Amino acid sequence: MERSHATVNHGQKEWARDDDGDGRREVHVNTTEGMWTDVRNFLRPFKGVNKKYLPGYLAMAEFRRNLKRITPSFVSALVRLL
Repeated sequence: MERSHATVNHGQKEWARDDDGDGRREVHVNTTEGMWTDVRNFLRPFKGVNKKYLPGYLAMAEFRRNLKRITPSFVSALVRLL
């Protein structure tokens, strides 16, 4: 079965869309799915974490994900703001 590919229009402030009217937004952005995949892969080596400490592990996963966006040009721009 071949799946169709649809896109959302961020320019029109669209992030998800229900094309067939069934109440499910089939057309959406994959950013959230990618983020949770990163979290799952980050947590896998720990073989489970206590829910008491889960916020700390999530904070570490978030920091790791955001660290990829910190480039030398980004740091230079921050320094120039000072």
